[in-house]
Amino acid sequence: MGKEFRFMHCADLHLGLRFKGLGEENSELAERLRASVMESFSRIVDYAIENSADAMVISGDMYDDSNELLSTRMWFCDQLSRLKIPVFLSRGNHDSETRWASAIPYPNNVHEFGTEPERFDVGDDVEVIGISFSKQHEARNLASMLEGRRDRFTIACLHSDLDSVSEGYPYAPCKMSDLIGRSVDYWALGHIHKRNVVSTSPYVVYPGNIQGRSFKETGPKGAYFVKVSNGSVISLDFIPTNTYRWEDLTIDISGKNLNDVKRELSSVVDDKTLCRITFTGNGDLDRMLRLNSSDVCRTIASSTGCIVSSIEVHTSPEIDLDSRSNNKDMAAAVIRSGRKLESLSKEQIVNMICQNKNAAKYREIYMSFTEEEIQSIVSDAMKSIIARMEVAR
Repeated sequence: MGKEFRFMHCADLHLGLRFKGLGEENSELAERLRASVMESFSRIVDYAIENSADAMVISGDMYDDSNELLSTRMWFCDQLSRLKIPVFLSRGNHDSETRWASAIPYPNNVHEFGTEPERFDVGDDVEVIGISFSKQHEARNLASMLEGRRDRFTIACLHSDLDSVSEGYPYAPCKMSDLIGRSVDYWALGHIHKRNVVSTSPYVVYPGNIQGRSFKETGPKGAYFVKVSNGSVISLDFIPTNTYRWEDLTIDISGKNLNDVKRELSSVVDDKTLCRITFTGNGDLDRMLRLNSSDVCRTIASSTGCIVSSIEVHTSPEIDLDSRSNNKDMAAAVIRSGRKLESLSKEQIVNMICQNKNAAKYREIYMSFTEEEIQSIVSDAMKSIIARMEVAR
């Protein structure tokens, strides 16, 4: 093997993606999110140029279904032409057919794999092999159709669903056993939106998508920059390029006031974070969260700069259950009843729960819980009732 070889691996660009379900009041945000997908890919191109990449591999779903607009394809071609290096594309389930392929061909440095295996040499000792979807619901095991050469460092580019990390959309399905013994050193995969280095012998890599689309796709998004020397991967660096980051956050209010919560959030969010916050624990903030949740959202957004999508309140007030149980009010009656139920066995508690016909359907699930978990259901129910009464005061 000769000099060090560097390449960029990305997938699931979903250019033209339209963000839905944000509500009319967030139409401007939806448009900014749509633009952020383009911005992310532009940063990937910038990084490849600045770090002297020798090639780029894009493993499917360049476009987002029917959103391969003329303007989107033209923009994509302009970005690819900036690279001045070989770019290899394999089509996936979202772009198995492309409407502007003949009218707006890709630049000469771009090689789009056909629906049968193809092979391209890159220099003297590296090859890129790959294959594209023949239809949206590709049923072929594409990985099993690819074979590298032993005297080359082989990169295999394809969109495929590996069973061990599948997210439930089994297009071009394959197993890990299909990827071993094929003289492929780096499987550059696409389709799974969660970043994952599945294996390092051989390398089996999902870079994830380049911009999160919802709270199902949290955290940094981007691409991998790979360095190869003497026939082996010597570094695999994830490069975050997303504009916006989705985060599901949990804050325990125990012993905290609102200023404490704002300081805690400020350390993990910024003006490019879209967050959904779940509040847990017991404390003085419970009443404020339940009665003034919209004000809390606005205050947090204003002080931290983040975009608060929603908050969920799973808190209760700070209550001394033992001292309250001696009173003669309804809260005391609830506590005494709860304490009595907590003392029952798991089977007795489950039997009571399953007297409800809807709950009875899940009896096996309840019985799979530990004794402590079942008792905590009773405890949580008791605290929730008291919390509701406290808020109503």
